[in-house]
Parts: sequence; structure tokens; C-alpha cells
Amino acid sequence: MSNRENINPIKKSLYEAEIVHYWEHKGWGGKFAHLGIWGLSIFAGLTPFCFLWFVIDELTIDSIAFWGLFSFMTMMVLVSRYLFFADKHRCYHLTPLGIHYTEKDMIPDVAYQVVRGFSWVGIVACIIAVFVLGPLAFVGAGGFALMSFGMTNFRPNVNHSYILISERTVVFDLENDGVLSFAVPEKGAHAYGGDIYTMTVDQKQELLSKLHSLFPSIEFVKIKRLNDQSKH
Repeated sequence: MSNRENINPIKKSLYEAEIVHYWEHKGWGGKFAHLGIWGLSIFAGLTPFCFLWFVIDELTIDSIAFWGLFSFMTMMVLVSRYLFFADKHRCYHLTPLGIHYTEKDMIPDVAYQVVRGFSWVGIVACIIAVFVLGPLAFVGAGGFALMSFGMTNFRPNVNHSYILISERTVVFDLENDGVLSFAVPEKGAHAYGGDIYTMTVDQKQELLSKLHSLFPSIEFVKIKRLNDQSKH
């Protein structure tokens, strides 16, 4: 019998099991995860602008084109942050067999329609830029064109995930943060289980209490960083 055939009945039992505890999480991840997402969005949005500013002599700070392009790229930073790297809405269900949850981007439905329309405008703008500025525009406009093509089919999506918990499971408790990481020891390492998030440390403590009562034999380890799991 294959591993897939083994796991499917367990997965079915997990989703059919009684829900002992329910909670929600809204955000990206841990306490400082949003800082990394903002940095990535700023880098993706402003790098093409900075490159064009340095290589095109006519693009000076006192020109209308400079401020027009700057405003457009600033808008793309916000688009990247709140659409491509949007916060997540997670709904968790704790059962006697583990945790199953859904994950959805926190984006209003009307935004998907606006983005799909805006993406076609962006593609046309990139084509015009190539004709006006020449092949050099491919460096800056090319990346945005690829981004625009990706947005033409921008639609909401709900992901379903689960974490099975057994007596071999190790729960890593990230101190001063609402993160728990589940892993299973395997051949001297940890087979990845998954991370779950809570809104506050108090909410995490309530969840830990439920886990202790449901799974008294599993191991709980406090860590200061997620990377410290390898030291356990």
C-alpha cells in the first residue's frame, strides 16, 4: 500500500473528527514577518524606477516624466504589498487527530476585477514605453510586463491544509511570538509538519493548554528563533 493510500483515510478522519478548539489568524505570519514583506514589495516596485532614473538622461527630478513614473511605481509598491503579498486570513480547527485549516488572501472581491482591468492597461503602457524609449526600456518595463500578464487571471483562492499530530510530534514554541511549529523526528532530523499562527501570546497559551490535554505524550520545546529547531 502506498503512502498516499495510507494518508488519505487519516486525512478524511481528521476532517470528520470533532472540533475541540477553533481560532482565527489575520496577518502574514510571525511578529516581524510583515517587515520582510514590505521590504520585498518596495524592492520589487522601486528597483525598475531606480534603474531607469540612472540610465535615462532625460529622466531628471525636475521633469514631469520623473514624477509620473515615480507615482506609478509607488502605486505598484502598494499593489505588490496588498495584492501580491496580501495578509492571510486563516481559520484553524483543532481535533484529536491534528489541525486542519483554510487560508485565504485578505483581498476584497472587487479588487480582483480592478486588478484584472489594470493589468491590461499596464501591458499596453509597457509596449508604448518600448516604442518611445527603445530597447533599453525592456530592462524596467519587462519585469512590470511579466507582472501585468500574471495579474490578468487574478482570482480569489482558498487553500486547505492540515497537520497530523501523533505521539512522536514535537511542538516548538517560539517565545514572545504567536507561532507554534510542528515537526516529527526522522533519521536524526525533523520531518517538516507545519507552522500555525495565533493573534496574541495569550491566544497561543490557550491553544497550548488544549494541546497538552489532547496530546499529553508529545514534546513541547521553547525556542527563541525558528532556526533553533535544528539544535533540538
